[in-house]
Amino acid sequence: MQLFEREKASWLMKQQGIDLVLASSKHGVGYLSDYWHPVSDDYYVLWAVDATHKTFVGLPADPSSEPFIVAGASEATTLSIMGSWIQDRRFWGPGYYVQRWENPVDPNPPVGDPMEVVAGAIKDRGLQNGCVAIERRFLGVRYVDQLKAHLPGIKLVDAETVLWKLRMVKSKEEQRRLRESCRRTGDAWLSTVREAKAGMTQSEMQRVFVKHCMDQGLEYERAYVIFGPAGLKLANGSPAAGDIRLKPGMFIRIDAQAKFSSYVSNLSRVTAFGEVPDDMAEAHRLEKQLTLDLMPELKPGVAVADIRRKELALYDKIGHRPLVPYTGHGVGRVVHEPPYMALNDDTVLEEGMSVTLEPHILYSNKGDIFVGMEDHFLITADGAEWLTQSAPMDLYV
Repeated sequence: MQLFEREKASWLMKQQGIDLVLASSKHGVGYLSDYWHPVSDDYYVLWAVDATHKTFVGLPADPSSEPFIVAGASEATTLSIMGSWIQDRRFWGPGYYVQRWENPVDPNPPVGDPMEVVAGAIKDRGLQNGCVAIERRFLGVRYVDQLKAHLPGIKLVDAETVLWKLRMVKSKEEQRRLRESCRRTGDAWLSTVREAKAGMTQSEMQRVFVKHCMDQGLEYERAYVIFGPAGLKLANGSPAAGDIRLKPGMFIRIDAQAKFSSYVSNLSRVTAFGEVPDDMAEAHRLEKQLTLDLMPELKPGVAVADIRRKELALYDKIGHRPLVPYTGHGVGRVVHEPPYMALNDDTVLEEGMSVTLEPHILYSNKGDIFVGMEDHFLITADGAEWLTQSAPMDLYV
């Protein structure tokens, strides 16, 4: 279904003199079309290195001009099953299966040119000399060169500013998906923690979480599973799950991310396995209180930089220093999206934004474990809806 306001998209594009946005990334195409092939990505090679999976969506600034989607011929069936609100669907290449080739025994079958099909769709809209915004961060130079060759009169600019401004405020359907994602991820996390037992490794617990995500109808995104203290120095961030074994007196930290219908939840919790030292429990108490103290700041009209300033003042009060350069961030089709609650972000919160809070406490001077909680919220008309509230913040669950 259409997940965004066409009128708002048109206004944003016209403000920057853009005639058409051409999305090419998984999350960009997925956002504009609500479609992405479920088992493919840019590096999925079909039958030759020149024939890799590539899908595009073109959205004209003129609301009377129809958007288009360009996909590989092998996706025709998938797109018809999964559907999209976009009706102008074009395909490139002869297809994946040998029976689609003109000569089934041709040693060098034609691979097709997605940019030729994209260029044709742009020409059909009379924009061959217009300003097209591409996702520069994600569209390779080779594809850019091909597009220029097909449309020598075109002007190319970056689409990122327009797309992020459009994506920051979530539609009602996006909000519904985020609620489901967070609720189910909370259930998967709680089931995982309750299966903790002495001797299991971080990797084993991570696999338990993956299983519970599947049981909840979620697509596993990623998770940091950390047991500590474990003699590790985490000055440069969290480690990958390894063979450290769980034993009484340790923290279990799980930073959980999973998707429901392409929308990500972001939840992090720290729990105790058995009795933990008083100073470890105090670090957890401080961390929980930081989050609770920051929650009232989440409401329309509040500048995200001011939330960061409030967090820094709280750190000064408790005698700790911040460990990451932001207080939280946006979440949607990817786990880290604008806005960032940082001093250099001038975004003001609006109803419909999806954001996290994630203060951190350094448990030991050796940097052995970060006590980090992360909670996910939707900004409402008069405050915020706490999407991850069902996941207990308690030290023991």
